[in-house]
Amino acid sequence: MKKYILILLGVLFFSSSMNSQEKKITIKVIDVNNKPVAGAIILFDFEKQKIWTNSNGVFMTKLKSEPKEISAFHPNIGIEKTKYNGENNVIIMIKERNDFNQLVNSPKQKITDSDQFNTIYDYLRGKTPGVHIASDNTIRIRGYNSVNGNMTPLFIINGIDVSQEMFDGIRPNDIKSVNVLKGPETAIYGIRGANGVIIVKTK
Repeated sequence: MKKYILILLGVLFFSSSMNSQEKKITIKVIDVNNKPVAGAIILFDFEKQKIWTNSNGVFMTKLKSEPKEISAFHPNIGIEKTKYNGENNVIIMIKERNDFNQLVNSPKQKITDSDQFNTIYDYLRGKTPGVHIASDNTIRIRGYNSVNGNMTPLFIINGIDVSQEMFDGIRPNDIKSVNVLKGPETAIYGIRGANGVIIVKTK
């Protein structure tokens, strides 16, 4: 029994030692007007990270190994690179279209427009004119009034009408095209298309 306890303590100590070697880092991304840049992609030595900056322009993670260079990228603004000197807090200011092609066309990390969007709603806000999305992700197609108190359009994914819950699960990187129907062109969907139709094709 004592042997197993010693082994368990050893494992816990080793795990604790490994975790203690990880460094916490906070990166804040701003534009030239000192405003936070939400949805910016962070790269360590041109390796794209899995999360983006939040609404305050902040990205936080733990480093297992320190990068030599950190980059922040936003397709609508540009990019900025900075050398990393071991600090826990880093501020990166993105200048408009600064060195844009060098990062986007990097052989190590090609970035597409859809990479900046966390959800399908972020994608629609940034890419689809005529669609209004509230902060609670309520969707309304301009020019339509509510039908029976409901403003939700019809969602079609790869030719199949789906619920909004299923629509929620679409990953922006999987989107091939988005088409918004309104007016007479929605007639083929009958009453179901009374609030407009959003058609998504995936890759």
